[in-house]
Amino acid sequence: MFFKLFLRTCAQKRKHIRCYTRKQYFHTEHEESMLNVALSRVKLNFKQQCSSVIDGYTCIIADCPICNKTKKESKVYVNKRTGYFMCDNCKSTGSWELLEKFLSPEKSVEKTKELEMLSSRLQSKEDFTSTWENVIKDCQSIRDLSKEEYRILLNSFSLPHVPQEDMSELNCFYERASNALYFPLVGLNNNIVGYKLFSDNMQNEKTVPAAGASGCIKYKQHCNKSDTTALIVGMVDDLLTLISKTPANTILCLPYNLKSLPQQLLPYLESFKKFVLWFGNDDISWHAARSFARKLNEKRCCFIRPTDTQPRPTLAAKLDCDFKSILQNAQPLWHKSIITFQEIRDDVLSDLQNNDKVQGIKWKRYPTLNRILKGHRRGEFTVLTGPTGCGKTTFMSEYSLDLAMQGVNTLWGSFEIRNVRLARTMLQQMVGVPLDENIDKFDSYANVFEKLPLYFMTFHGQQSIKVVMDAVEHATYIHDIAHVVIDNVQFMMGTTDSSKHMDRFWKQDDIISKFRNFATTYNCHVTVIIHPRKERIEEELTTSSIFGSAKASQEADNVLIIQDKRLSSVKGKKYLQVAKNRFSGDLGIMVLDFDKSSLSYSPRLKAKDKASEKEKKKDVHEAVQ
Repeated sequence: MFFKLFLRTCAQKRKHIRCYTRKQYFHTEHEESMLNVALSRVKLNFKQQCSSVIDGYTCIIADCPICNKTKKESKVYVNKRTGYFMCDNCKSTGSWELLEKFLSPEKSVEKTKELEMLSSRLQSKEDFTSTWENVIKDCQSIRDLSKEEYRILLNSFSLPHVPQEDMSELNCFYERASNALYFPLVGLNNNIVGYKLFSDNMQNEKTVPAAGASGCIKYKQHCNKSDTTALIVGMVDDLLTLISKTPANTILCLPYNLKSLPQQLLPYLESFKKFVLWFGNDDISWHAARSFARKLNEKRCCFIRPTDTQPRPTLAAKLDCDFKSILQNAQPLWHKSIITFQEIRDDVLSDLQNNDKVQGIKWKRYPTLNRILKGHRRGEFTVLTGPTGCGKTTFMSEYSLDLAMQGVNTLWGSFEIRNVRLARTMLQQMVGVPLDENIDKFDSYANVFEKLPLYFMTFHGQQSIKVVMDAVEHATYIHDIAHVVIDNVQFMMGTTDSSKHMDRFWKQDDIISKFRNFATTYNCHVTVIIHPRKERIEEELTTSSIFGSAKASQEADNVLIIQDKRLSSVKGKKYLQVAKNRFSGDLGIMVLDFDKSSLSYSPRLKAKDKASEKEKKKDVHEAVQ
């Protein structure tokens, strides 16, 4: 009997230990782990619940799914890095995996019971307000002290001479019996979530709670209620020094000095657009500034550079430094032209998960190009060159037509060939039969061609780059252009007067630079045709054969060269050479066999593929009719 009782007691102890372990793990899991899902998924889960979503500096902010709908409106803050969440109303906290369960669309009875159990466990967290009231019940508010008592207090703690009304704004309390000074930590909704205790002097400091405080000491002047800039310090004496100098409207003192910046504090700091960090001029302060700025989002952080002439505020006051000048010299920790991996992490993941889509639109007429270039992508810059009369415009018209037929909005700028002739060529390439032999079907052909997302610039002959770029930018904005074709660059370089010959290289570089920047800025693919230098017929063209300086080939993501060996050999062929491919690095050639009846360079099909191609053409003709 005794032995059975002993076993039962041991089992209960083991059960108690397991429960305690689970409880500990339940509360600390979010602090040790990182968010293991994309932010896009977090936002999507909230949006599926018809919740408003704000992409904050450090947190995703949305309506709390845990709070009862009958309560006042509440917001939940989800840390972008760790997934740790906090509600400003029900005070629930935990990991993203836990919060995700409340966002699940599943409505089974078992699911409802599980959520009710989790909700009760989360909301059982003690409210710190009652704890604070117990702490200060035997204390005296600073605002209730007499002037003499307040002066003695400042001298006792060696505090800066801060006006009593300013000190009262911190809502601090003094306990005469133990000579202790209490500063409350303010969190979301101005709730008190902890405090700092100073006994005897400012060196003997204690913060409650010992870790994970979700608030800080805050000083704010009444005159600027909408101020969104805050000055952050690590120590209370620095805070009081700054109050006495009044250099800022809002000053915050961190709960744990420079030891740590708890993630629980970040939701409270979301309302500020800019921070100025003023910690000191030693190595610890410098490293803390950079570390805390990464947590706070470097884009909104400036720091006081740690130099001997810019020590922490308390020492600066003793050295009689100019506080206004020091603050004006605050340096930003972020530059608009520099980003971190964190900012593009989701984009990298998206590229990996959508590898086929990232490669771009595939050509239906040129499978060889799909193998080499992988596809046609936005934001890239392509250069096409080849000897005079080799068919650059004819090839490019079919090349772009293929993409337009797949929904790629295309803008053509043909300065060498009139739009009527270009459109006729593209129409014949689309239908695959001579138009002059099928005039009776012209209207039906034209009706289909008219529906393609093709746009043409009306320029012909010499044009200035400024006029052309204005038209291109306008069309891109109005018609959402994804592909711009320029035929050719030489027509935007002015006259060919020999006295200005040297200037033409500079002009071409300027044109190339503008189109390159346009492609990147507007996320639009730009293809330009450039004539090569005059070289011997028997010589093969290379990237260095492109007219002008090396800028065109250097700036280009893709360089396509039409090599015409028919001019130097009886049995020579014409082929397209991919001489540069920045996306995948693959190079190669594609033989160009011209079909005069269709004005097409599409490769000839093998016998086994002809039947399926006939079926496709039949479908096209039926659509035309």
